Amino acid sequence: MARTTWAEVPRAVRRALEEALGSEVEEAVSQSAGFSSGSADRLVLADGHRVFAKSASRSRNAGTHELHRREAGVVRELPASVSAPRLVAEVEQDDWVVAAFEDVDGRHPGPDDTTLVLDALAALPRVDGVSALPRLTDELTPDAASWDRLSAAGAVGELDPWTVTHLDRLRDASLRLPEAADGDHLVHLDCRADNLLVDAGSRVWLVDWPWASVGASWFDSVTYLLDVLVRDPSSDVEGHLLHDSLREVPPEAVDAVLAGLAGSWTEALQTPAPADMPTLREFQRREAAAALGWLRRRWA
Repeated sequence: MARTTWAEVPRAVRRALEEALGSEVEEAVSQSAGFSSGSADRLVLADGHRVFAKSASRSRNAGTHELHRREAGVVRELPASVSAPRLVAEVEQDDWVVAAFEDVDGRHPGPDDTTLVLDALAALPRVDGVSALPRLTDELTPDAASWDRLSAAGAVGELDPWTVTHLDRLRDASLRLPEAADGDHLVHLDCRADNLLVDAGSRVWLVDWPWASVGASWFDSVTYLLDVLVRDPSSDVEGHLLHDSLREVPPEAVDAVLAGLAGSWTEALQTPAPADMPTLREFQRREAAAALGWLRRRWA
């Protein structure tokens, strides 16, 4: 299912956003990347401002509709110190939601930007007091049991020989994931290059915040290194574990993240992709392969 373009968003919804922004949209450039069928558009307004707008119809994609609403709520409450585009408008019209953010002129990070990204992730703040955000340990608890569920479902025979041979170790490592990921820092929880922008001043911006939670300060950095490995299998991700923010992380905790996420993605591959996210399973296949490959080298 292709992304909705701005022109395909109902006129009444587009007009409601223009009223919320206080200016008409003069130009819209739709972004094709991403998993969902909702729209993602860089809008140029008549008053010269630029915004990045996401929209989704509940009837067409209820999951994305809820994610946009959740992200708007998260970004609205982010501390000023967090390098994230601010929410400038949110509109709910009929069964549509539109969330508009500051538009950041930047590029996605490449292999040479890894240290820059790790520095930025290390700056995410501690979350003091009561927070409406979920606990990362709760979010990851289902992932911890993925290998057990795969075994119970009889799906082990479909896995590659190395994974089958190391299944007990993968299961044991995964079970440590919720405890290993516990903490009191803001966690983005979807830290990939396509959710990061580097501007002309080398400032790193984090976008796409619906999964934000409270957990270990190092979690985003480890998952970002996994994404680096997906994009460039020759990357020295082990060397980047010596970054100041990661050098004190126990090796068993890194293993728990890799084993838990690999299990979760491998389990997801047992079912077809959602109709409105046809490319999701291929993404999960690549991530699972990279996580298992990294573990294979760590456990050699």
